[in-house]
Amino acid sequence: MPAHYSGTPAKQGLWAGDVTSDGTIKYTGSMNDRDPILQSIGGAVPTNTITGYHTSDVNMDGNVKYTGTANDRDIILQNIGGIIPTNIRVEQVP
Repeated sequence: MPAHYSGTPAKQGLWAGDVTSDGTIKYTGSMNDRDPILQSIGGAVPTNTITGYHTSDVNMDGNVKYTGTANDRDIILQNIGGIIPTNIRVEQVP
């Protein structure tokens, strides 16, 4: 930082959960971000998990989980407001 800088550094962040990379976070409806998580773990058994960093690893812990504690699906619901699953959060571009 320059010596003359006296302010607080700007901080930027992204909303977690845009699994489809379309600029929105959607829990339900067409092109939602929840279904790719289920597809990543095989699509048939929601308790399956896979390891590794995938786009469907919303919490970036190295595991893709659809159900259970620390699952990736709940973060999407939380980031759209947590109460109404049809809400959508649109990406903000700086």
